[in-house]
Amino acid sequence: MQASKLFSTLGILGVVLLSNSCKKDVIQEVVYDNIIYGVDTVPVYQSNEEKDRVKTPLQYISGLYSNLYFSSIPGNILDNLVIYRLSIGDKTLVNELILNAMLQDPAVLANIPSNADMRGDVDQFVEDCYLRFYLRKPTAYEQYALSDMIELDADMTVVDVYRAFLLSNEYMFY
Repeated sequence: MQASKLFSTLGILGVVLLSNSCKKDVIQEVVYDNIIYGVDTVPVYQSNEEKDRVKTPLQYISGLYSNLYFSSIPGNILDNLVIYRLSIGDKTLVNELILNAMLQDPAVLANIPSNADMRGDVDQFVEDCYLRFYLRKPTAYEQYALSDMIELDADMTVVDVYRAFLLSNEYMFY
């Protein structure tokens, strides 16, 4: 009798252990996203030393277009510009030709600040350019040097400043 009582107790204990051991532990991980008002965040670099990868021709042209037109580049235009860029040996010359064509487009000229706006608040204009094109804030020296250059040269236009940023070596890296 005691053996059957022992087996039944062991059987009940086994069923309880098996039923508890088959449960799946559910671990919930809470991830908080830093998106404000549905706008994607863009990483801001501390300095240009953090940029160590060269943009591909596709990335360079796409970046140019999106920085100037504030929209993504249509596929057919991108394909044509990449083929055009690959067909000429001097990449710096091709980049300059593509950029100059974009900077002459009335749609781009409507999207950029006027020369009066630039000269109205030169320091803010310089900071905006660095954030827009280099994804970082200017150093104190960069801020001073470019602001001083703009203030001293009455012939310098917004298009000239944009051209300098977009043809620079730093813009070629991300």
